[in-house]
Amino acid sequence: MNASQIDATVPVLSPGVGYAIVLGMGMGFAAFMLLISNATDKYTEHHAGGSSEEFTSASRSLKPGLIASGIVSAATWAATLLQSSTVCIAYGLAGPWWYAAGSSTQIMAFAQNAIQLKRNAPGAHTFLEVIGVRWGTFAHLSFMFFGLGTNIILTSQLITGGSNTVTTLTGMNTIAACFLIPVGVVIYTLFGGLRATFFSDYLHTVLIFAIILAFSFSAFATNEFLGSPSKVYDLLQVAAQNYPVTGNASGSYTSFRSEDGLVFGIVVMVSGFATVYMDQTYWQRAVASKASTSVKGYILGGFAFLPVPYAFATAAGLAIVALSADATSPYARLTPAQWGLAAPAAATALLGKSGAILLLIVLFLAVTSAASAELVAVSSILTYDVYKRYFNTHASEKQILWVSHAGVVGFGLFMGVLGVIFYEIGISLSWLYGFTGIFASSGVVPVGLCLRSRHANKWGCVAGLWIGFACGVAAWLGTAAGYGGVINVTTTGGTYEQLAGNAGSFFMAAIISGGVSYFWPENFDFEITRRMNVFQPEGVDAEGHQLTEKPSETDTQSDNKQTADANSIEVSLEKGTGVAHVHNDASDETLYKDFILSVQLTIGLFVLWPVYIRALHDGYSEDMVKGKGSLRAGFTWWVVLSLLWTFVAAFIVVVYPLWESRRALWNISKGIIRDLTSRMVSST
Repeated sequence: MNASQIDATVPVLSPGVGYAIVLGMGMGFAAFMLLISNATDKYTEHHAGGSSEEFTSASRSLKPGLIASGIVSAATWAATLLQSSTVCIAYGLAGPWWYAAGSSTQIMAFAQNAIQLKRNAPGAHTFLEVIGVRWGTFAHLSFMFFGLGTNIILTSQLITGGSNTVTTLTGMNTIAACFLIPVGVVIYTLFGGLRATFFSDYLHTVLIFAIILAFSFSAFATNEFLGSPSKVYDLLQVAAQNYPVTGNASGSYTSFRSEDGLVFGIVVMVSGFATVYMDQTYWQRAVASKASTSVKGYILGGFAFLPVPYAFATAAGLAIVALSADATSPYARLTPAQWGLAAPAAATALLGKSGAILLLIVLFLAVTSAASAELVAVSSILTYDVYKRYFNTHASEKQILWVSHAGVVGFGLFMGVLGVIFYEIGISLSWLYGFTGIFASSGVVPVGLCLRSRHANKWGCVAGLWIGFACGVAAWLGTAAGYGGVINVTTTGGTYEQLAGNAGSFFMAAIISGGVSYFWPENFDFEITRRMNVFQPEGVDAEGHQLTEKPSETDTQSDNKQTADANSIEVSLEKGTGVAHVHNDASDETLYKDFILSVQLTIGLFVLWPVYIRALHDGYSEDMVKGKGSLRAGFTWWVVLSLLWTFVAAFIVVVYPLWESRRALWNISKGIIRDLTSRMVSST
């Protein structure tokens, strides 16, 4: 770094701005979400404070566009934007793609879980409920240990990433940020429940795509030092000569031949499957919709999420590399220790203070949105899998709702403690990201078998869960000792070490649970889980026990002919009990088609598309050696593709949810206008 170069990692905002956003915007956003929740309560049939079913599952009435928007928001943590930009510097343009493809394929593949959940346990509130009903207490407690553990690790990533970002951009005290960030989240989640979480998800998603487009157009169209894909490409070639990428062909930032990038992509995919399968947050979205819409929501969400790490990091990561290509560049090169600051540095370099503020707002909302989803997820587990199952099996509606609220407040306080613990230990986001898969990957196949196969063996799956975890930890630490010579935070955070741990955990669990289930199959009747309660009618407790006068047979027959809520979810009432059950409202043929589509998209994004890009790159290899011609055009095409994908995704998660909810929005608008008009008339 020479005296004339600017250090883009130096905070350009004051600590006061950090406190203003965390406290002021946090409370302001909470107040805004409360207004939306109150409008929903007043002008629609949904009342978050009226039932546990609405609080924890939004009455299973959400449409695919809003589900997709919620999935994009839930998957876009602060770590998503920060880590994708980091791997862009580390692996070149291959890094963002592998991050995006690995993450998106998990979401699309999870659509298969949504299908099976709706087919075999449409009334479940959590995936752990199904395990408990099918395999009993020991299996339920085992999987709950890993499920809640996954939630805790992910929450740690959220708070750690959010507080570090606020500190980097403003200099705000990190410990203060850890405790203040959850405050506003707890408030609006406590009063609005899961539906409020989806509302905040939508607003967060709108801002995500706004910042992606702002970064992309600045880097590739308007920036005075860059301004076009060709200019960026030329500067990246200069950077490759001065600071080559280890493991990439010719050390190039524009090469898809990246050995370490491919390894990272595999780590993302395996650890991501663990995150998706074992995190109740994703299951919550399947619970909150009907069978006919949930699968579409996941497929659309996976497709729309891809440009978040892909387009954002392609613009931010490559821009900061291009702006620091050599000693004459306007900005100083980021050292490897500073790669984690690539996104904040790019924001400052591309858009100045406004860019830093915009990124700070988006990252803050990323934390609050995902944290809200984690609050509802953990609250659901504590309510239905701990309190109702082990402490009060005949809990009333009022008791369940109270425990749900207590779970939100309790885990909200615990969030701040988690953030401080990992901050004091010195654990990085990258380390936590890789460890998530090591911890939870052993649960992927057993959970999948539990929901999909009646032949899944209980003890085989439980053994696979624990033995797979032990083997993953052993492979992780053994590889760290072998590669680094010592076991510490640095060596255990390496790419190959984490790959060994993830793979060991995943494949050993798969072999054990799959092998035992194949040789000693069970024959479970899924009708048992299909009868699990969805919600309880008036006068009935959580288990369906009558609290008031039983309905007559005539009344019950009449009720059976009607839907149980305003969203046309198919419901029937069991004679003489008043217990409500939700039926799968999609045919097996429709679900099978959705299943095939999710498989095709998963293979296409993670296998076929990279093979095509590699072949395309090989076709341009001669021009790459010459340093001109087709490869520059190919890079331009890559940038244009990222922008086109961003626009299509923005339509899916920004415009489409408004269109599919147009009637509800119209009714709310009419109600507000009617109330305002009546008040004006009465005042005169």
